[in-house]
Amino acid sequence: MTFSSLSGKNNNPDSLLSQRLEKIGVQEISLWKEMVLKDESLFLKIYSLIYCDNPRLAWHAAWVIDHVSEAEPSKLEIFVPEMIDHLSQLRSSSLKRHFTRMLLSQKIPENRLGKLVDILYNLLSPSEAVAVRANALQLLLNISMIEPELQPELITITESILEEELTPGMNSKAKSILRILKRQ
Repeated sequence: MTFSSLSGKNNNPDSLLSQRLEKIGVQEISLWKEMVLKDESLFLKIYSLIYCDNPRLAWHAAWVIDHVSEAEPSKLEIFVPEMIDHLSQLRSSSLKRHFTRMLLSQKIPENRLGKLVDILYNLLSPSEAVAVRANALQLLLNISMIEPELQPELITITESILEEELTPGMNSKAKSILRILKRQ
């Protein structure tokens, strides 16, 4: 499959792209990643879809962009402020997971650090999915390495997560974060 094969002859290319993207599965994600890595215009089109009103399409677009950014983190650099600004507005756990995961590989602009820290603390709520919470905790650790004054509060919060948390994945992440913080 190529981008030109996605656009078709008689259909609106963006509409056909959305239809195809909405139906991707695990088997196709690598193919999509490779196509998007090779085509900047396709990257931009799919990136713009992560903000669309169709939850499934937004999730699949974020899934593709997440895989692309894993292979080439610099592709997202200019979009980091926008992603941070939208993170607190996201309702979908899938989108929150992908956004926080993509932000893990990015340098956070200094003028967005405070806003991101506030959002991440909110994402530590037990009502959030474990993957979202684990990514938020990891991002907070990463930020605290640059802003060490955040470490005492992060230690306290992480210890309280360990006291209340029942899921093995989150317990493991919290213990790992605490070990790193206590070595600082």
